[in-house]
Amino acid sequence: MTRSLKGFGGRQGLSPGTLASSGELEPEATRISLLCWNEGGYDSREGLEPGAIAANDPAWPVRWLRVRGFADLAAVESICTGFGIHPLRMEDALNSHDRPKSEIDDSSVFVSCHSVIPGSGDAAEYRHLALFLKPGMLVSLEEGDTPLFDAVVERMKRSGSRLRRFEADYLLYALMDAVVDGYFATLERMADRIGELEADIFEGDGSGILERIHGLRNEMLMFRRCVWPMRELVANLTRAGDSVFSSGTAPYLRDLYDHSIQVIETSGTLNEMLSSMLDTYLSSTSNRMNEVMKVLTIIATIFMPLTFLAGIYGMNFEHMPELGKTWAYPAVLAAMVAIGFGMALWFKRRGWL
Repeated sequence: MTRSLKGFGGRQGLSPGTLASSGELEPEATRISLLCWNEGGYDSREGLEPGAIAANDPAWPVRWLRVRGFADLAAVESICTGFGIHPLRMEDALNSHDRPKSEIDDSSVFVSCHSVIPGSGDAAEYRHLALFLKPGMLVSLEEGDTPLFDAVVERMKRSGSRLRRFEADYLLYALMDAVVDGYFATLERMADRIGELEADIFEGDGSGILERIHGLRNEMLMFRRCVWPMRELVANLTRAGDSVFSSGTAPYLRDLYDHSIQVIETSGTLNEMLSSMLDTYLSSTSNRMNEVMKVLTIIATIFMPLTFLAGIYGMNFEHMPELGKTWAYPAVLAAMVAIGFGMALWFKRRGWL
């Protein structure tokens, strides 16, 4: 959790609307691409300059401008200014610590959220994402590459796909749906790791268990911080009405709202499982310690009378009748063995051993 706050206070003293990348990762090189499509065709242009992008293009009724990487802040600001994006929204788009939210005007929508990409290792990768929707145009500002959008791009290329038939508002839904699908994939991986951890706890493999539990809890806290505001964000979109979203897109937004609630509920369940698992691990550790202490106590109890006998015959008194007998030594040893076995048998019958 403390790692997620790195750079959080790096904007002090700046005026509102000042562009400054405040993410934890080093800003990636800025890459600008434009994807255009209609029912009959598709076009993709890579490596564009900010000044080469027109505000309108009658040949393409729907366009998606992707800006990936925030290293070139001047280029990002030029693009945002050219499309009439408010400076405060530009600032939120570049601030990875910004709380996920959505803002709706008469003809535009602004969405700021985090995409979660299941990494090749244990930890997931978090990327900040901002979407600006205007009639016929969607602008996405991405902290880096967003692999979750690759499937959306592939659907655009297929003739007859729903993306080809709908307007830019459906593209906004499709991108948000890809982000939520990434949440489900991350939850699935976390659930698998929790299952493995639970099996290790009950199988008695205590190596690094506590560290793994705390690591998973920290990851879950980070995940919930990113996804918890999604319910409010998507609910705000569903309430926008026909002024921004078409009647054909509205049902998909309601389905997206249901998915966001499911993500939040599932993350809450996994978080409760981790808390319960920590209690279970601490209880099992305490029980194992109690078992060890019980065995040690029984051994000490068995040796108490034996130590008593050895102490008596270890005293240096001159007049001890048994010392002059040839049978005294084996008799005392036999008595000590009988006492030890007798006490051990009694403890076993009582269920203490």
